[in-house]
Amino acid sequence: MEHLDDIRATLTHSRLCHEGWRIIEFPHPERDKIVNVYNRYAGFLDPVSPALFTTFVVKLCSLFGERSDEISLKLIPDVEQDPAFANIWKRGRQFYKYRNKFIAHRDRVQVLEGFQNPHGLNYDGLHQLLDDTCSLYDAAAKRLGFRGVHPLSCESDLMDLIQNLHRQMSV
Repeated sequence: MEHLDDIRATLTHSRLCHEGWRIIEFPHPERDKIVNVYNRYAGFLDPVSPALFTTFVVKLCSLFGERSDEISLKLIPDVEQDPAFANIWKRGRQFYKYRNKFIAHRDRVQVLEGFQNPHGLNYDGLHQLLDDTCSLYDAAAKRLGFRGVHPLSCESDLMDLIQNLHRQMSV
C-alpha cells in the first residue's frame, strides 16, 4: 500500500501549489497588499507563480497516467467501482493532454498558434478536478482504513509573509 502514501503526498503537494498560485494570481481579500508585494518583489514572484502552477499541473496530472509503471489513481483498490471515478478520470485525462502539450512537451502548433481548448479547461474546472480527486482518494482511504489527504494549507504562511513584506515596504 506504499503507493497510497505516494498518492496522498502527491495530492497534498498539488493542493498546496494550487493554493499558493491561486493566492498570488486570483482575487483575495488582501489583494491590494498581494499586488504591492508582488510589484516590489516581481523578480522573485514572477517565476514563483508559474512554478506553482506548473508543479500543480505536473503533480495532479501524474495521477492520471496510463502506463503500467506509473503511480496513478487506478492503483487504489476498487477505485474504479466508485460512481464518481469515470467522470474524474475523463476530466483528469483531458488535463493530462493539456499538460503534455503545454507543460511537458510544448507542442509547437498549440503554443505558437494559440491554445485550442476543446475540453473547456478553465480555473474553476481545474479547481473542481483537484477537489474531486482529493474527495475520491479520501473516500477510498476511509474505506481501506487509510489516512486521507493531509489537511495542510499554505495560506496563513503565505499571507504572513506578504503582511511582513508589506510592513517592511512601509517603513
